[in-house]
Amino acid sequence: EVSFLDVNKKWEDVTCLPSEGGIPLSASWHPKDEYLSICGQLNDVVVYKSSCQRLPLGRCLRSQSSILALAFSPDGKIIAVGNETGLVTFFDVETNPNEVPETLYETVIGIGGDMAIKWTANGKYVAITSGPTFVLLDTSYTGKLGTNPRSSARFRVRKVVQSGLNFTSLSVCPNNQFIALADDQTRILDLKNNCSCMRVIDQSNAAERSLVVSSSWNEDGSLFAMVGGRSNLAIYDSRSSSPDNWELLFSISLKATISSLCWGPSVKKGLQYLAFGGGNETVAILEIKAHEQTLWETVLQIPCNANINDLVWNNKGLLCIGDDDGTVS
Repeated sequence: EVSFLDVNKKWEDVTCLPSEGGIPLSASWHPKDEYLSICGQLNDVVVYKSSCQRLPLGRCLRSQSSILALAFSPDGKIIAVGNETGLVTFFDVETNPNEVPETLYETVIGIGGDMAIKWTANGKYVAITSGPTFVLLDTSYTGKLGTNPRSSARFRVRKVVQSGLNFTSLSVCPNNQFIALADDQTRILDLKNNCSCMRVIDQSNAAERSLVVSSSWNEDGSLFAMVGGRSNLAIYDSRSSSPDNWELLFSISLKATISSLCWGPSVKKGLQYLAFGGGNETVAILEIKAHEQTLWETVLQIPCNANINDLVWNNKGLLCIGDDDGTVS
């Protein structure tokens, strides 16, 4: 691998890159320091873009236990971090870079199983699952006028759901109204109706026979995708304000086990893009034309060096892939 050192910070390691061309034999920076070319034993020349603007400012948050989940608030001012003890801590990341980030709130959710943290797009709620426990936090609570003093913590528990099984998937609709919560069934919760369950999606048909391990809405909330660990992908039309009216557009039986999916930005009206990956060391991207006439096809496959654990696709088109060997690409 190739290591990067910060000469202004006592030669500390900044990051490292795997060498895919054998043992590196030579390296050279571009004069503007944005590009690094490396050649190795296999006669390949690999070029990396390394803009210093993308490097962190030396901020580091450490946990005494393994970190299972984290999520920034939509405005980027708060980060929620959850570890394997079930502790979720909210930090103010707008504090002075030379100071320790301020702890705004801490809560213990549950122990056992995976953890997921999702903010609503308006930043008003945070949904958290840990093992068999689901908690919905209100992030803007100020107390009742004349009854409670103004809450300095801002956070208040709005909803708790306990399940007999560990929750396997959590997603939030971009319209700030619905949450999809899955264990052996997928519940659609309505945030505008006291987080009541509005529908349990039937998982008895062929498309959803296994536990749902990942789910997500597209950027405008009109399509809802869910995938079972046994490689069954289902796409629903979720434009209706009543989840009972959501229709299954199509389902796909896949050969490999899928562990994560995410929607990308739409580059043309009517066309949507969905990425998914898992046990076959490949990320596949579907192009979907929905609603009037539903059509889909696989337009790209990205080979990886390990099984896929997580996928994130931002609204500018940057797709992030996290895999089993600890690499984020």
